[in-house]
Amino acid sequence: MSRPHCPKTCPDRLRALREWCAQPLGRQLAEAEQQVLSEVLGDVFGYHLVVVDPACSLDSLGNSRVQHQVVQSCTSTGMVVTPSLLAGSEAMPWQTDSIDAFVLPHVLEVSADPHQVLREIDRCLVGEGHLILSGFNPLGLWGLRRLLSGWRGQIPWSLRFISLPRLKDWLSLLGFDTLQAFYLFPRPPWYSRTLDRRLGFMDRLHRPHRPLLAACYLLVARKRVVTLTPVKPRWRPRRAILPGVAEPTQRGLSPRG
Repeated sequence: MSRPHCPKTCPDRLRALREWCAQPLGRQLAEAEQQVLSEVLGDVFGYHLVVVDPACSLDSLGNSRVQHQVVQSCTSTGMVVTPSLLAGSEAMPWQTDSIDAFVLPHVLEVSADPHQVLREIDRCLVGEGHLILSGFNPLGLWGLRRLLSGWRGQIPWSLRFISLPRLKDWLSLLGFDTLQAFYLFPRPPWYSRTLDRRLGFMDRLHRPHRPLLAACYLLVARKRVVTLTPVKPRWRPRRAILPGVAEPTQRGLSPRG
């Protein structure tokens, strides 16, 4: 029996992850992430928010106070909402110091070079701008399943899971302060409709700071500003975010026709 094909490129991995998010277990995890993300976005302010390579729906964006929202993706296949911009996460098209907030849902795991993605985020974010990241938890039950079945080439188990402590270290080296970080979705890494009704005890046992039962995590970080001069006020004038392109005035989201 031949080994299942493992997606080799970022667009292929992202398309496979979107297919998995449409399955029962993926939908449950996506709903849990969107609920927490919606709460977090309510505390983020600014002019421009960019969502990079979303794998699931974008229901949480409705709670954001940032009016201009752009969805950037390396591929539009499998998306419910048409992306505003087709571009890779490792070479962002945005001006330096132009974006107020980035949302990266599992982007580092599908990227071939997660360090480069974070460097680009650091370049494009304004001082005190926000970065919101979600990722699969390599510890506990989900990490165990990845170790046991990752070799099969199936998404998401063949992806590179990055631990929350390691991610915090990477961001600290780039000059980010972690504001919030918590584990969520205490469910086993398989789906059973019958079993799912009996798993309420896992919710009661789970704690946001403990990774053992959690499938994923969400982290909120802020770009640190080191300066000897007063920081400019946050109500600065609107600015261009793409080289040579006039400033947009409407949300970057449009339903697929």
